[in-house]
Amino acid sequence: MMTRYLFGELSEAEQSQLEARYFTDAQTFDQLTQLETELVDSYARGRLSTRMRERFERAYLGNPDRRARLRFGEALAAKLDEIAASRVAERTGVGGSSWWQRFSSSLRGGRRVLAFSLALALLLVSSVSVWLFIHSRHLRQDLARAREAQAAQEQREREARQQLDSEKARAQELTAELEHARTEPELQPTPTAPESPATTVAAPSVASLVLIAGGVRGVDTGAPPTLLIHKGTRLVRLQLKLRENEYRSYQLALQAVGGREVFNRRLKPATGRRGASFTITLPASEVAAGDYILTLKGSAPGGELEDVSQSPFRVEKK
Repeated sequence: MMTRYLFGELSEAEQSQLEARYFTDAQTFDQLTQLETELVDSYARGRLSTRMRERFERAYLGNPDRRARLRFGEALAAKLDEIAASRVAERTGVGGSSWWQRFSSSLRGGRRVLAFSLALALLLVSSVSVWLFIHSRHLRQDLARAREAQAAQEQREREARQQLDSEKARAQELTAELEHARTEPELQPTPTAPESPATTVAAPSVASLVLIAGGVRGVDTGAPPTLLIHKGTRLVRLQLKLRENEYRSYQLALQAVGGREVFNRRLKPATGRRGASFTITLPASEVAAGDYILTLKGSAPGGELEDVSQSPFRVEKK
């Protein structure tokens, strides 16, 4: 397991488990350091199998710190071989042993100080190498977590900007509707009772009629409301009050029964404390005596027009 750890072949969970052990257990850390030292020594002396050598090179040659550690190990192995070769009496016994055993033998010779210094330096470099490897792995994990947090923050900022743009568009739409309502002409109040579904007001210059949208009618058996246009009247004003404002826009059409179309336009209702309503003003000369139908259609989300109401009335001229 320690070999696989040094070669970077463990899973995240296994790496964390092993690191928790050698951080709390000095013996485990020493074993890991000694194992890396023996692997470096075996690689420097060409004692690793082909498969093990490939795994070693894949893990160590791609890392600058580990390459420096490997070069130091190779130089140390060569120096110990030189020390061992100087002792002819021990050449046969030391020839097949590891450099650690050669180092022990060299301690009994005349070059004890040099051999001890080199071995101590190797142990120190090995410990630092293991620590740097662990530290760099933790830094990579911290960097990955920081990048994930940054990505999540950017996503939240994008969603907030989209919501803000949507609110701005809605505010602009409401402002436009308010301006439209302000530009609509105010209808003068009629002197008749408010509960009447239709009211006629005659004036010297303007004839007005108020209708209430009551749905699409088939056969109307009741008497339709009447608009009286006196001689000298210049304008005709029709107001259609909505019971429910369910569409974003409407089409309002005025047509004589069995005759021509007098008015047809796409409109938005004016809204106020009394509800929503449409008001159209026409020259009195365009409205002849007879029966008329004021048809209202709503624009559905798909663009098609849906019938909302048909309000019949009669025009009489005096």
